[in-house]
Amino acid sequence: MYIIHLGFSGFPYGRASVQRTMLTFKGLKLSGEDPLVINKISHHQFPANKKVYQFEDIVYINTSLLDSKPASFVGRNLNKLSGYIGELYFLYRKRKKIQSAILYSTYFLEYPYYFILSRLFRFKLVVQYVEMFSSIPGRNSFFTKMNDRLIDRYLWRFCDGVIAISNYLVEHLTLLSPLTPVIKIPVNSDYAKIAELAASKEKNYLMYCGTIYYEEVIEFIISLFVLLKSNGVYEGALLLIVSGDHSENQDKLDEFLKNVSFRKDIIIKSDIPETELFGYYKSADVLLIPLRDTVQDIARFPHKIGEYTAAGRPLLSTNVGELKNYFTDGVSAILADAYSVESYYHKILPFISSRQKLDQIGREGQAIGKSNFDFRGQGEKLKAFIDSLPAV
Repeated sequence: MYIIHLGFSGFPYGRASVQRTMLTFKGLKLSGEDPLVINKISHHQFPANKKVYQFEDIVYINTSLLDSKPASFVGRNLNKLSGYIGELYFLYRKRKKIQSAILYSTYFLEYPYYFILSRLFRFKLVVQYVEMFSSIPGRNSFFTKMNDRLIDRYLWRFCDGVIAISNYLVEHLTLLSPLTPVIKIPVNSDYAKIAELAASKEKNYLMYCGTIYYEEVIEFIISLFVLLKSNGVYEGALLLIVSGDHSENQDKLDEFLKNVSFRKDIIIKSDIPETELFGYYKSADVLLIPLRDTVQDIARFPHKIGEYTAAGRPLLSTNVGELKNYFTDGVSAILADAYSVESYYHKILPFISSRQKLDQIGREGQAIGKSNFDFRGQGEKLKAFIDSLPAV
């Protein structure tokens, strides 16, 4: 009896959504479930012409006609249509072998669509809820705004249960529908895997990893770094691992960097292997993940926090949202009182020159992360939740 993934495609290569799905299903597999991931859209150029694959013990299938992403617009959309048809046929053919599904999607219409299929084929449908979509800036078109508001308002109507990533989203759902079963599963990470990897041999550095979509946050970090360097507080470098393809934000960052002092001490990398990324994490003096006092940042829980704490290095952020529910400032993390360069600067001052203090905070944060964010324990908890939902 399968527990399947529905919604976004691109597994097993990608950013936070793919990694969360990977670790969620690995946890379920360890708990005795039989997971299966469905990709209905081709996002990658797969080397072999086959439909069924396996990655780190998770089986996944591609239901579109072509496994590799077509180059033309017409070809891509025809292939996308074939993926929906292939997925529907697969669900019908395996309808007696599917006991539940986890939907992870940013498109509102997929919620009623998959809910109807779950009733036709009689499987439980659980929804991953990781963002307050209507609070995300930059999603300004009429249809996008409508899509996001509909998800935040009516998601609970089209499922048997919800996996929420934060207390904020749990409370939001409870206000909308007190009877909808909700489980909180925060960020996840593989602490054992990261522990086995070697640290890099780079010189001292502060580090941030994120996407170019958070260009404002990257500028914030650079401004903090320049202030530390200007006052002679820190002698190391700044390592930025920036992913994503957004030309407008990239142009803004490039323009900003033209007038930045200490530019030679700022290292920017992208598209590096995962093992290399984790190696950089494990060698950093401080790992930065600035959060703003906004609904978006309070409601979400960045996946990088799981990876940062697994690396055993101290994280620097703001004392808002989920962070204050798990970490203590100066003990298990360095948490500024406000999202401002000045607040971050004064908060890091007592620690930045003491490797001993940084190491201790890193160890304390790692212990908290391992207790709360390791995918192994989360799998058992999630299995119990799904089993508790009424049969369809």
